[in-house]
Amino acid sequence: MSIGLIKISNLNNRLIPLGLACLQAYLKMNNIPVKVFNFHSDDYTIPKAYYDPFTNNNLVNLVMNNSDFPILLHLIDTFLEGRELDFNEDLFTILFKDFAIRVRETPEIIEERYKQIIQYIKKILPKIQTFSKIGISIDYLNIIESVLLSFFLKQEVPKIKIIWGGPSITQSPDVFKLMLLRGICDGIVIGEGEQPLLEFALGKEINQIKGIVSIKDKSKKEYFYERGVQLDIDSLPTPDYTDLELEFYYYIASTYRSRGCINRCKFCGEWFLMGPRFRVRSIKKVIEDIETIIDKYHPRYIIFGESLINDDLDYFANLCDAMIEKKFPIKFGTHFRANITPELAEKAALAGFDDAWIGFETFNADELCNINKGVDLDQNISAINNFSQAGINIIAMLIVGFSSIDVEIRNKESDLQIIKHYSEKRYTTKLGEEKKLMIQWRPAPAFLVPGSLLYKEYIKTNKIIPWSPMQEDYPDNKKLNLLKLELSNIPYEFKRSISNENIIKFIREIQEADKKAGYAIGGVAKHVILTIKQMRKENKKFKKLKVPGVGAQRTKHT
Repeated sequence: MSIGLIKISNLNNRLIPLGLACLQAYLKMNNIPVKVFNFHSDDYTIPKAYYDPFTNNNLVNLVMNNSDFPILLHLIDTFLEGRELDFNEDLFTILFKDFAIRVRETPEIIEERYKQIIQYIKKILPKIQTFSKIGISIDYLNIIESVLLSFFLKQEVPKIKIIWGGPSITQSPDVFKLMLLRGICDGIVIGEGEQPLLEFALGKEINQIKGIVSIKDKSKKEYFYERGVQLDIDSLPTPDYTDLELEFYYYIASTYRSRGCINRCKFCGEWFLMGPRFRVRSIKKVIEDIETIIDKYHPRYIIFGESLINDDLDYFANLCDAMIEKKFPIKFGTHFRANITPELAEKAALAGFDDAWIGFETFNADELCNINKGVDLDQNISAINNFSQAGINIIAMLIVGFSSIDVEIRNKESDLQIIKHYSEKRYTTKLGEEKKLMIQWRPAPAFLVPGSLLYKEYIKTNKIIPWSPMQEDYPDNKKLNLLKLELSNIPYEFKRSISNENIIKFIREIQEADKKAGYAIGGVAKHVILTIKQMRKENKKFKKLKVPGVGAQRTKHT
C-alpha cells in the first residue's frame, strides 16, 4: 500500500509546495509508492486581515500558527465527545465573537468559513481514505483544514497512521501537541522531513523515529522525541512536482541549493527550520535539478526556495557561469543578502535572475545593528545600485514596528529618502535605452515569528499574552475556563513596540512614496500579473483573481 502526501488549502494560499515536491522525490528514490494530493478549494478564504492587513486600518497582533486553536480545540472536543455540532451553542458564540473582533470580521463570517471548510473536507475525504499512512504538510494558512482532515480520516479509518510536518510544526510544536494528545495525529515532524517520512513509510514504529514527536504517556503529557539527522543535501533527488499542478501557482516551480541560513536576524526564525547546520548543494546538482524541472514540468518561472543564495560569492559566481552556459529559457528569482558586486550582479542577470528579494529592513544604520542584520547601510545601498543597474527587479523588504517610536520615525524618514533618491535614477539597457529602475518597496509590520531570537526576548519580558476572551463579561462557563487553562502556556498575542496606528501610518507613507516614485514593475510580480491576465482571457478558474501584492498597488501608476 502506498503512502499519501497531502496539502489542503484555499484559493488564497499559493505557497509553492516545495516541501511536498522534495518529500515525494525522496520516497520515490527509495522505491516507496507515493501519491500526492494538492487540494485547494475556492469555496472559502482565509481572514482578510491575514492577506490584506491594512483593509480595516488595523493590524492583527496574533502569534503565527496559534490563532486558530481556541475555536479549533473546542470544535475537535465537540466531535470527540460525540456531541452534535451546534454553532449556536454558548461557547461557540463566545469564540466566534472573540476571534471576529481580533481579525475585524463578523462572527457570521467566521462561522460560515468553518462550515465551508467542514463541507469541503467531507467532499474530498473519499479520495484519500484508502491509505493506511498519510503525511500532511502544514503551514500557517492551512492549519484548520489539516487538523479537521486528520480528525475525519481517523473517524473513517481508525487504524490509519497520520503524521504532520511543515514549518508551522517546527515553529510551534507545543500548540500542535494539544492535537497529538487528542489522537488527531500520531506524530509531528520537527525540522527536515525526508528521513522521518521514509522510516514512517517503511513501517518503523513512530516512537522510534528520530525527528518525530509522539505520545509516551498521555496522562502525564510525556513524549518520545530525539532530534532528527541533517542529511547531506547533495544526496537528495530533484524535487518532484508530479500531481502538484503548476497552473495553480501561476506556472512557477521552486527548487533549492541550500537549507538553513548563515544569519541570526532577531526577528527571523528561518535559520532553525531545517536544523542548526547550514548546508549547500553542489552546483552540478543544482543545474541538474533545473534541467529536470524544466524538461518534466514546463514551468515559466523558477524560484529558489531558500533563505539566501549569495552566502558565498565565489560559489554564486560559479553557479551563474554554469547557468549562463546552459542558456535556460526561463527566469529565476530568489532571496539575496545585501552583498553583491557590480560584476556579479551583471553576471546574475545574464544567468537569468530576474528578481532579487532583499531584506533591507531599514536604511537606518543604527537600527540595522540593533536587529542583528549582519549587513550595514553601505551594503544595502550598494545592493540597490548594483542590482538595479544590472536591470534586475528588486523586491525591497522593509520592517516597520520593531523598535521605539523615535527610532521608527528615523527609520521611516531614511526609507522615504532612499525611495525618492532612486526614483530619479535610470539604468541603461544593452540596447542603449534608458529605463526606470525596477524596485518594489514592500513595507510590512513587524510580526513575531516563533523560534526567533525576538520571540525568546518577548517571552522573557512578558510581552506575549496567552489566550483569554477579550470581553470578560461572559457568564461562568466551565468549558471556557478549561479552554483558557489549557491554552495558558501557549503564546497567543504580542505587544508591538509602537502602536498599530503608527505602524499603519508609517507603512501608508512608504507605500504612497513608492507609488509617487513611479518605479517599473518587473520580476515575478510582472510574471504573475501577465499570467493572471492570460488566464482571464482563457476563461480559466482563476478568472476572479485580483492582481496580487505590491504590483497591484502600483498597476495604475506605471
